[in-house]
Amino acid sequence: MKQLIKKIGLIAGLFLFILNVNVKAAENWRIQAHLPSGHTVYQFMSDWVDGVNVMLGGRLTLEIFPGKAIIPPNETLEAVKMGIIDGDLTSPAYFAGRDPAMPLLADLIGAYSNWFEAATWCEYGGGKELFQKMYDGFGAQFVGCPNAGIESVASKKPINSIADFKGVKMRAPSGTATSLLKAMGASPVNLSGGEVYSALEKGVIDAADLSDYVANKSLGLHKVAKYAIVDFHSMPVLSFTVNKGKWNAQPKDIQAILTMAARDMGTQINMRQLMLRGPAEKDDLENHGVTIIDWPADERKKMRAMAAKIWEKESKKSDFAKQAYDNQVGFLKTIRMLD
Repeated sequence: MKQLIKKIGLIAGLFLFILNVNVKAAENWRIQAHLPSGHTVYQFMSDWVDGVNVMLGGRLTLEIFPGKAIIPPNETLEAVKMGIIDGDLTSPAYFAGRDPAMPLLADLIGAYSNWFEAATWCEYGGGKELFQKMYDGFGAQFVGCPNAGIESVASKKPINSIADFKGVKMRAPSGTATSLLKAMGASPVNLSGGEVYSALEKGVIDAADLSDYVANKSLGLHKVAKYAIVDFHSMPVLSFTVNKGKWNAQPKDIQAILTMAARDMGTQINMRQLMLRGPAEKDDLENHGVTIIDWPADERKKMRAMAAKIWEKESKKSDFAKQAYDNQVGFLKTIRMLD
């Protein structure tokens, strides 16, 4: 009997030791996004994190923070390397100054017509490999590049073609988006997202390149801009990166969970946006006098051709930019988006 009790005690002690090791091994990763907590896409990200944590089963826990909660959005890449945060879920457009290739990777302006095309480039067209090559120098592991869907333009004027952009004062982010709008005849204005509503209301700008249809409506832009150009020109990537050392320390199954979950994030975001967009458009049409404009395919093709000249110009700024350009142009030809 004493021998049996001794064996039971040894087994129990071993179990407690293993349990204690597992508890100590479990980590909490702080992930910062670039969006404010009130943004619909941030809310979708937060729900996604909750689902991923269920799959991780307590062996690793992700904690998401809104933009600026810990570090400025344009400094998260270095913060990941330094261990200030464990990862970021952000727009790589914030890192444009690191290499001229980044604008081509972050948002190939005017290229894609829907989120699925952009996601396919990232997963199977060479996008992930290019991002990883970029982030290797920052000690970051590139986990995935979901996107939040194609953006829409809120406008106080009807813009039914490229010609209609002439003289339009339009809020736009700096970089290739500004270059394309200038090429189409618009007068781009650089404003923060928080300034857009007031600028439209006061007539400082005529239109705004800001976010997707649902997010624009949540910001109230339908109240001051009665025209919406849907599915327009911008398909920004969401870059999910984590500290490479912490990534390498995780077992292969957890790495696989995070990789597959990152791919699914884009699907979740875009499906949820689709469910919200129909009712949002209906409400705008019936109750707010908004006119929805969907450019015909031939006009979009003309815009893509103008954008392609901008991509080519950007490609000459560095060797890596040339690689990013060649890769995406080749992919667009593969899926017959370019001749």
